[in-house]
Amino acid sequence: MKLKLNKKGFTIVELLIVIVIIGILATIGFVAFSGAQNKANKSKAESTVSQVKSKLGEYYATNNTYPADKAAVSTFLNSDDGGNNTALAGTFGAAGYTYACATTCDEGFTLTAVDTLWGSKPAGNVVVTN
Repeated sequence: MKLKLNKKGFTIVELLIVIVIIGILATIGFVAFSGAQNKANKSKAESTVSQVKSKLGEYYATNNTYPADKAAVSTFLNSDDGGNNTALAGTFGAAGYTYACATTCDEGFTLTAVDTLWGSKPAGNVVVTN
């Protein structure tokens, strides 16, 4: 008598190959998503710095000087003169953004968004001077 074995299912090797392929595809997807997310965060930081620069131009037109420090910038952004822009003030007030006026605050300023806001790639701080 011969016993007939039913060979249904997958071997362990076939299962391991499928798991490795899924792992490779997941890694590729994660890397692509991470890069896109970093670019979006950098664009957000650039936009924030650009908007603050524009608001500082309005401040200078009214006062013939720039704010003394970052807290004064946030206060201006939250004021009626600054457009009651609480969202921009909150974003700019967060860690990672810096503000410094020049030697005297009527000469200019420097705004910086550090690259830790969006990860290491693309690297480099966003710096705007006026």
